[in-house]
Amino acid sequence: MHAHYGAGGDGGGGRRAAPLQGDAGLYFLGALHELVAVGLHRPALDALCAGQRDLAEPPIDRAYLLKILDEEICRQFGHPLRPLIELVLNAADAARAPQPVVDIAVTDGRVEVSDAGAGMGLRAILSRLLIPFATDKRPGIDLGRFGVGFFSVLGLGLSDPESFSMHLTTGDGVEGWAIRVVAWPSAGDPCSAPAPAAEELGHARGRASPELTAALMCSVRRIAPLLGTRVRVASALLDAATVRAYLRDALHFFPASRALVLLDGAAVNDGRLISGGQLIQERVAVAPEPPSATAREARPRLAEERDDALSARFHVGGRGLLPSISAATFHAGVKVDACLALAELALIDFPAAVELTEGRDALKVGPEFTAVATAFYRRLIELAAASGEGRRARDRLAEMAAQISALMLQSAGWDEVALDLARALLGPGRCMVTPERREALLGFLGPSVAERLFVPESFWAEREWQPHLPGERELLEDELEVDAPETLSALARRRIDLAGLPLLAARATSPHTTMVALCRSRLQPDRGAGAAAARRAPGTPPLPDAPGRRPAGPLPCLGTRRLLLIRDDSAAVRRPSGWSDWYALRAAFDRASGVREADLERDLIVGEPVDGAAFAAPRHGERTSGGEP
Repeated sequence: MHAHYGAGGDGGGGRRAAPLQGDAGLYFLGALHELVAVGLHRPALDALCAGQRDLAEPPIDRAYLLKILDEEICRQFGHPLRPLIELVLNAADAARAPQPVVDIAVTDGRVEVSDAGAGMGLRAILSRLLIPFATDKRPGIDLGRFGVGFFSVLGLGLSDPESFSMHLTTGDGVEGWAIRVVAWPSAGDPCSAPAPAAEELGHARGRASPELTAALMCSVRRIAPLLGTRVRVASALLDAATVRAYLRDALHFFPASRALVLLDGAAVNDGRLISGGQLIQERVAVAPEPPSATAREARPRLAEERDDALSARFHVGGRGLLPSISAATFHAGVKVDACLALAELALIDFPAAVELTEGRDALKVGPEFTAVATAFYRRLIELAAASGEGRRARDRLAEMAAQISALMLQSAGWDEVALDLARALLGPGRCMVTPERREALLGFLGPSVAERLFVPESFWAEREWQPHLPGERELLEDELEVDAPETLSALARRRIDLAGLPLLAARATSPHTTMVALCRSRLQPDRGAGAAAARRAPGTPPLPDAPGRRPAGPLPCLGTRRLLLIRDDSAAVRRPSGWSDWYALRAAFDRASGVREADLERDLIVGEPVDGAAFAAPRHGERTSGGEP
């Protein structure tokens, strides 16, 4: 099943054992889960560290152990290359120099991560590295949390077992150790058993995942003393260009104060991969919770550590120099989610107090997470106020803030700050309309209303802003005076002074059931004497062209959800003359009635001519197409 050999030193114990011929320094050879069982069983752990050749069988349920290991190997992260980031974080945590350096070397089929920090002796390897969740990471200080990064890398072995191997060398300055893991023994390895036949390998691919986990083989050797750790992962799945792009994307905002990351000798987190923008570091305030008795008795330093753990970084307004870098949220230098819809590069480095989800690919939305999101939005307000940019730039900031909320920050803190953002970035009186309605509203209300429109560029921004901004209905109510609804045929009979209405009634498929309402620009209260001159007595026709009203747009009709609006202050409705008025009536009415744009254009090209004869108003006493006089 497995073999244990003692050799070349005490390995942390006192007894020395003679090595076998050709196996100098070999301490263990066998299944990886058997080595984990040794690390979990204190007597076996002490015996192996003492270099004993024969070990007692650890009394551990192997089926349950394989189930746990399989979960940690196969279900850690969503992105297949994310385990490589774990190696970088572990190297950064181990570094102790004033300016730590983590070296990453990438070639096709291989990635190597090394550091010159505090390595491990055999006991640390067996009791911490190889035991899931047996981590010595310090919350709020170290980057790692769960002690499962080593196992997550082994998932590459289960995805493509034939090409996988992992070789780790580490030492604390006194000892040096080498660990090699393969998916199953490979031919030509002096520390391996004969390779299975090809048909057996094919059969292995179809086996259950715990069985593949059981096929991971491991050897542990003593080597010359060294300081630091180097992990080399080999797999046919590691395409060099893809790995480099992913590492740049995930690590370019990693704090250089924690470690300078070199990718093939070139720094990726020294700021050269980010162009322009502004970097802000901020202490985030979180509403305090009532302290418990235990918290009151805690040492004062815990409060200081928590303050340090609530330091966030924001980078806003720059652009990535490489195509692989996108706007993203980060936690301790690790990419959480990408926001590809943004042209601007907006980066957020969450403080260590923000917790990771169980899947460890994302962050938990809690008080600390929400506080960071709110602080980021308020920074956008400050940047807009300080820059003094115009309305177009502020609209872009509003778009960016909403996209970040929807795509990056899971809408955390958005409701609390959205109204403040709207006042600061959009200004008063702004209404949100969709891109497909913008032209119709401008044509119906006139170009003077353009300053009131906020048109989101993306679905995500529209979704985030919709609950917090007035929309098209509020805009129409504010801009127009609207009469009571009635049928188109009845309106054409009642308002014989509007010569364009009979033309619309003749155009309608069923004018006696088509509900319409006359409307006109609302009096502007700030026009003074003009507004007073435009007042009319009850029951008298309105004066649409009186001073104090906004001029009508070129489109006389607009379709809404409830009815069709017709402007009685439009020249085409009041006194149509010439082909331009006929065209405006026909096209605007068809669009407002829901005719598809393709059908409208085809009708204009191959249909009846757009001239006065084609749209001659019915004479008094003639019937319309709806059958009413």
